[in-house]
Amino acid sequence: MQNLGKTLSQLKEQSRYRSLKLPHGIDLTSNDYLGMAQHTALRETAIRALRDGIDIGAAGSRLLRGHTTAHAELEEFASAHFNAGRALYFPTGFQANYALLTTLPERRDIVLYDELIHASMRDGLNAGKYKSYRFTHNDLNNLEDLLERYRNSADNIYIAAETLYSMDGDFAPLEDIHALAQRYDATLIADEAHATGIYGDQGKGLAYEIIAKHGYDNLITVHTCGKAIGVAGGLICANSEVVDYLINKARPFIYSTAPIPLQALLVQKSLEILASDDGKNRRDKLLLLSKRAKELFNGEGSQIVPIILGEDAKAVEIAKAMQDQGYDIRAIRPPTVPQGTARLRLSLSSNLDEDILQNFADALEQMS
Repeated sequence: MQNLGKTLSQLKEQSRYRSLKLPHGIDLTSNDYLGMAQHTALRETAIRALRDGIDIGAAGSRLLRGHTTAHAELEEFASAHFNAGRALYFPTGFQANYALLTTLPERRDIVLYDELIHASMRDGLNAGKYKSYRFTHNDLNNLEDLLERYRNSADNIYIAAETLYSMDGDFAPLEDIHALAQRYDATLIADEAHATGIYGDQGKGLAYEIIAKHGYDNLITVHTCGKAIGVAGGLICANSEVVDYLINKARPFIYSTAPIPLQALLVQKSLEILASDDGKNRRDKLLLLSKRAKELFNGEGSQIVPIILGEDAKAVEIAKAMQDQGYDIRAIRPPTVPQGTARLRLSLSSNLDEDILQNFADALEQMS
């Protein structure tokens, strides 16, 4: 215990100390990309469900009494919405990724992963009993070299990648990665956390076109429900056999209390809204803002815009100064991002407008 204080002091000296801070000012930092967390229809759905007597808690794991009509209906809806054989709902996206990577790959399997995948996938890899090898971010040649090298030394090969990366805001060459997975009889696990709700037909994700052509052959998708969907949880979409296997083997699923029924109900309602004209209007506005942000900040064209500052202390200082001006934006530092790339992570929302974006850019320029 005596080392805890020393470690905390070192974090403060390195400008890497973290503390909880309540939201304040214009939201430029959350993942509520489409403003769904504040949607009136979701609020009304919650109030109505509570008045009708929906259970407050799940009261157990899904395999005990925690499986409710709300969970079953969400999974049925999601499997149709994402054109999957089946869908399985988890309390968080983190838990969904962790469950996949601690359950599906076995001792004689290999996982190849993009070096910038989310911590939830990394933690799953670290807990797995198989071998894993990273490939350079979005580098198809490096990935193919690894597939060629290990194709005959593993029972199964999995490729883990995000479709839209959470810190750089860049897109994966998804169709090319899937084509490699097909060529080498590997399975692509595509984390759609930051794409679900925004990209693809009706916000079904960046893998939507692949699914339309090939179904879920060589593919598993993960859809986080706490970002553009605006609620919480994570959906794994795959063929029926994969989902059945997870229900029987995934310890994070078997031994966790189920998400509360209201949470499942609200996720389904949000997906319904995102498939409507309301959802389209929100997506269209966000994509226009993303285009403008690319002009202002040289981003990748997505709703996630990294403003690289380099030094940790500088990132903390400028974030504080922008917060004092009424902009809620946070400093992102190692180990979340690589050494020397501390940044502000500008996260756009359809609740914003171009004037706010321009004013923020002007204020930031005065500090440079």
